Amino acid sequence: MEVGADTRLEELRSMLEPLMPAFDIMPDPIRVADLEGRVIYVNKPFLHLTGHSPTEIMHRSITDAYVDEDQYRVHTAFASLVKTGQWIGTLEVRMRRKGGEPMMVSLNCVALKNSKQEVIGAFAVFRDVSRLERILAEPIELLNLTGSPVEVLRQLPARVATYFPGRPWVMINLVEGDYLRFAYAVNVPSELMAQGGEPLKGSICSIPIITGKFLGIGDMTEDDRTRQDLCVTQYGCRGYLGYPIIHTSGKILGTICILRTNRGGFGEYDQRGIQMFAKRTAMESERMELETKLQESEKELWDTVEYAPVLLWRVQPDGRILMISKKGREDLGYGEHEQIRESWFDLVHPEDLPELKYKIGTLSNKNGHGVFTTPIRFRKRSGNYGNFFTTVRPVYDGLGRMKLLEGVAFEIPQDS
Repeated sequence: MEVGADTRLEELRSMLEPLMPAFDIMPDPIRVADLEGRVIYVNKPFLHLTGHSPTEIMHRSITDAYVDEDQYRVHTAFASLVKTGQWIGTLEVRMRRKGGEPMMVSLNCVALKNSKQEVIGAFAVFRDVSRLERILAEPIELLNLTGSPVEVLRQLPARVATYFPGRPWVMINLVEGDYLRFAYAVNVPSELMAQGGEPLKGSICSIPIITGKFLGIGDMTEDDRTRQDLCVTQYGCRGYLGYPIIHTSGKILGTICILRTNRGGFGEYDQRGIQMFAKRTAMESERMELETKLQESEKELWDTVEYAPVLLWRVQPDGRILMISKKGREDLGYGEHEQIRESWFDLVHPEDLPELKYKIGTLSNKNGHGVFTTPIRFRKRSGNYGNFFTTVRPVYDGLGRMKLLEGVAFEIPQDS
């Protein structure tokens, strides 16, 4: 006898109820839909991503969230998931924020199944890639630099210089209180660099820092703001092009500037080019800031993992377990201080292991980007397997190499 849609919906709600508090603390936007494609749950990050309130989303068709051109693609993919239990892979589509503004997101989905392996709903994870889309719309060959943040920042001035005639000075100057530090540069006289910087007040670079806007001066000897500057009177600089380095918070970190000895204005291409380099400088500065914070909070983070109220884990790429939460040990049937001698991969059901390793390998080829959520069967200490939803996220070092895997898993309640 075929089970009705109402029964499947009740099964889905029963499955979700104990998981919703954990979903709300996850950083990824999550949405759950029933077999009819109606939204029955979204977490807080999803509401933040779209700007909508729960009443504006709940019980509506999932296709309503997308722009008209992408609704058919989403409908077709969802119908296939319901029918076959398999998702087509990462789908990039445009969602509407509240107010109608479109944004590009990547969408991954898994079928939610009951103990009879019947599809009863769909669990979707989103990632906002609109910022990445904007960056890729730029001529990225200008920004093709790799390495740690410090290595990239050291390379940037020389890369900028190659796109301007002659041997221009290129400087990345950072604000430190009332002082402007000469942080990274190329072609600048050593005696000037040896000074380390200058007071922010009165410097040329203070202008784009104060205004937050591009500054181009074709002839510094004809501009009252720069006529008496040391770069003009002692070193013969004439043209100046500067752009503020702006943190995503809106704070101005400093400027990237070009000084040259020949007169003449800077064209639109010059402005666009330095703007992109300023964006890249801001990104690397933020990455350096983040890596510093991560290093400082590593001990605190590991303590948090240990006492988290869910199954949190961190493992090396080969599967050796670095840390697993107390709740995770409990879910798997191990004592609080009992050592788990097997690798993380050894605990995965042999039938689930090939697909899991394939997905991890796919993430490692995405230059440090990506996360996936998938159902996995983990072997407990008793020898029985439990069904878990597991989110896997790789962690990379400054050179883009995978240094560990971390994630969270939630056991799926079984029907009686």
